[in-house]
Amino acid sequence: AGAANGGDDESLADFVRRRLGREALERMAQPMIGGIYTADPERLSLRATMPRFLEMERTSRSLIRGMWRARRKQSAAEQRGTSGARYSLFLSFDEGMQVLSDRLAAVLSPGTIRLIAKVDSLGFDHTSERWGLRLSSGEVMECEGVCLALPADATAHLLRATDAQLSTELDAISYASTATINLAYRRADIPHPLDGFGFVVPLIERRRTLACTFSSVKFPGRAPRDYALLRAFVGGALQPEMFALDEEAIVAAVRDDLRALLGIEKPPLFSVVEKWPRSMAQYHLGHLERVGRIEQRLRAFPTLKLAGNAYSGAGIPDCIRSGERAADEMLATLSTMQS
Repeated sequence: AGAANGGDDESLADFVRRRLGREALERMAQPMIGGIYTADPERLSLRATMPRFLEMERTSRSLIRGMWRARRKQSAAEQRGTSGARYSLFLSFDEGMQVLSDRLAAVLSPGTIRLIAKVDSLGFDHTSERWGLRLSSGEVMECEGVCLALPADATAHLLRATDAQLSTELDAISYASTATINLAYRRADIPHPLDGFGFVVPLIERRRTLACTFSSVKFPGRAPRDYALLRAFVGGALQPEMFALDEEAIVAAVRDDLRALLGIEKPPLFSVVEKWPRSMAQYHLGHLERVGRIEQRLRAFPTLKLAGNAYSGAGIPDCIRSGERAADEMLATLSTMQS
C-alpha cells in the first residue's frame, strides 16, 4: 500500500490494516495497544502515539526494512559503548515505583510540599497578573505562576472561569479506566514455565483480561524464592464493563483466564485489586491538533503551564519530560518578568 498523506491523521488500526493486514491488527497491534494505552486502535491517532511508524514509512517505504535499520543502529550503538553494562527493556525500582516520588520529595526544601491541600478554585487577576488559589480549608493563596499537573478534566474544571474555550478543549480529552490485580502464588502451583515477561490478550479471543505481567520474573525482589507474583490488567476503552465489577468478580474473571492460559487451578495465596478511574488519557484522532489549540490558548497566560500524561506522552519518561519542560518554561518566564 502507498504511504498515507502526511497531513492526514490516520488511526492506528487503519495504518496497520493498510500496511500489514487485518490479522496483524487483530493479533499484534490491538493487544499491544490494549496493554500500553488500554485504548481502541480504531480511534487512536497514529501521529500522536506511534509517529515512528509514520517516519519509517516515509523514509524506508517498508516498515519491516525500517525496523531492521533501527535495530542495526541500536546494535551498533551498543557495540560502540564504553560501558560493559547492558540494560533490560523493562526497568523499575527495587522497592517499587513509590521510590520515585519519595526521592523527589526528599530533595525539596522543607515546607515546599503541602499534602492533602485540595484546590477548590483558581482565578487570574489581569491587573496584578497573579493567580489566586482557594483551598478547601478556606485559605486563599496568591501565586506568580501556576503549573497544573492534573488530569485534563480536573484542569478544565479549575480553568473554566478563566478561559472557557481552553476548558472546553481540555474537557474533550477522553480517559479510560483500568484496574490492576496482583496475585501471589506458590511457584509449584503454576504449571506454566513463565518463560517470558508476560502476555497480552487479543480482543477477538473474548477474554476479560487485557494483559498479565509476570512481575517476579520481570523484576527482581517482587516475590520470595519459590513464589511468584502475577499482575493482571482489566478494563480500558474496549472493556469498560470489567472496571465496573466489584473486586471479587474481577479476581474471579482473571482467575478464569489464568486457568485457561497458564493452567493455574489453585487459588492465589492472596490478591490485591487496585482501581484507577479515568487514569489513561486517550489520544484519539485529532489529538495533536487539540493540543495545538490548547497551547495557543495558553499563550494568553504566560505564567500558566500544564504537565502530565494528557498531552504528549503517557509513559513515565514522557511525564518526566513534560514536567521538566513546564518547570523550565515557568522559570524562564518568571525570570524575564522580574528582569
